[in-house]
Amino acid sequence: METATLEKVFNVDNKNGASVDGVSVNAYGQGQCSGATYTVSAHSTIDVDFTINMLCITPENVKSLDNLVRSMLDASKQHEYDELSKKEVSGGISFFAFWSGGAKASYSDTKHTMDKWGLSERNQEKIVDAMLELVAKTNKFSFKGTISNNDYDYSVSGNLFGIVMDCTIQKGETHNQVRFLAPKVHMNSTDGASSLPVEGKLY
Repeated sequence: METATLEKVFNVDNKNGASVDGVSVNAYGQGQCSGATYTVSAHSTIDVDFTINMLCITPENVKSLDNLVRSMLDASKQHEYDELSKKEVSGGISFFAFWSGGAKASYSDTKHTMDKWGLSERNQEKIVDAMLELVAKTNKFSFKGTISNNDYDYSVSGNLFGIVMDCTIQKGETHNQVRFLAPKVHMNSTDGASSLPVEGKLY
């Protein structure tokens, strides 16, 4: 068991977002878990178990937001929404791919997205309010899983990576930047040449 208490993990670039009500996606992509490096011997597995303490919207809370968005969609759109979770950029949850499909997105982009999915103005406001309620809270959560090195005849050392989405959320005079973390992670080698599968999730 390895334990890491980190104030800042899964680092990605961040820039100022839109200056109007709503949500803008400032940065989206793979984020590295700083401070926790693992080595997996050839044709073997290791069990990973650690706790993180950081300012971030946890996968558990993201799941609640995911359920909220899905509940507001028409039945004909819910299946389409569920399919988003299968995309690589989703990190295993539709909420991530819903906003920008893996790219930066301005306020007008995300507004157009919500309109396209048939969300009313009132429902859009509820989603923004729900996201704002989770801002500025330091969350503690854990990752527990197994990393397998079955494909390489040598040891692989590296860090865990997850899908990270940095957003600016604004409503009236309230303006916050917040980081969302998806539940699925993988391990990349230090030199980036090897990627190892990870079974488990952040919770």
